[in-house]
Amino acid sequence: MAASASGNLARSDATLRPSVAKTTKTPHDAIFKSVFQEPEHAAAELRHILPGELVSAIRWSSLKLEPGSFVDPKLADKHSDLLFSATAEASGERVLVYLLFEHQSTNDPRMALRLLEYMVSIWTRHTKSHPTEPLPLIIPALLAQVPGGWSAPTRFSELFAAGARDLGQAVLPDFAFAVDDLHLATDDDLRQRALPDQATVTLWLMRDVRDRATLFAHLAGWADVLERVARSPGGDDVLALLLRYIAVASGDLQLSEFRDILKGRAPAAESLSMTIAEQLRAEGRIEGETKGRVAGRAEGQVEGKAAALLVILGARGLHVSDDAQQRIGTCTDIEVLDHWIALAVSVPSADDIFKG
Repeated sequence: MAASASGNLARSDATLRPSVAKTTKTPHDAIFKSVFQEPEHAAAELRHILPGELVSAIRWSSLKLEPGSFVDPKLADKHSDLLFSATAEASGERVLVYLLFEHQSTNDPRMALRLLEYMVSIWTRHTKSHPTEPLPLIIPALLAQVPGGWSAPTRFSELFAAGARDLGQAVLPDFAFAVDDLHLATDDDLRQRALPDQATVTLWLMRDVRDRATLFAHLAGWADVLERVARSPGGDDVLALLLRYIAVASGDLQLSEFRDILKGRAPAAESLSMTIAEQLRAEGRIEGETKGRVAGRAEGQVEGKAAALLVILGARGLHVSDDAQQRIGTCTDIEVLDHWIALAVSVPSADDIFKG
């Protein structure tokens, strides 16, 4: 794959679509739709997911978002979907590309059946609007956020017993869907995709946001991308969306801890994270630095930074001796803790943070 594309995004309503984040039911749904409903981002992602013969058969410059959702409302907390139309290169016919986002913690062994239900709903709606036209081709694709990786069937026929497949070859409907398995994608894999920076960093966050230690361990490596996003046209709105996603989806993560790791590496992103943290706190979306358990704001900051430091060291697999834990736990100087946090993402051993 080609190197990651430029993150320069024009400031417009199409850059962020903030209304999506306000109306969707989960933070995963909000970030998915806000980012990937943009044809530029969706086209880059779909070109990565789909087989080469399908990629070359579609005129990607014609990709257009279609209205409506086909996910069962009862499953809205597990799946999000986007439907696009495009033109086939050879015939000029309309093709529909259906992108489903799986944001749950387990594989869905009946995903192929669920996709078939959604595809039939799309065809039914098309028939009502265009009763005399042939049905359009639908190309299904899945973006999966499943810890452990996607292992469920990716062909509809795999849901049947082998004997039934052999017996019903002439009558059994069948299709396959492509999967972008985020859990198996490394940081290098994500960076090498031909995606704009906003989409690339979104995929990283969707992969890691549920695991605080993993998110911290990888954050320093993504500081350059976050900084490019922050400095791009409209970058404040884009980064606000990403930080809101982190704060809401990760549960107990304090943005001050996130900001501490960015300090010195991504000054624009660090500054914006401070602003967004205050906005979220004012809205009651994240807790104050004291977390309601520590007497006094300063004491709460110290406790949070010490905890963040230990999380980073642990996530990197570094042994923290009892003496080191005691030194960290008894330190009350916020500036010193900030310095140790900055060193913790790259030092070869935990004790080396005290040498810097």
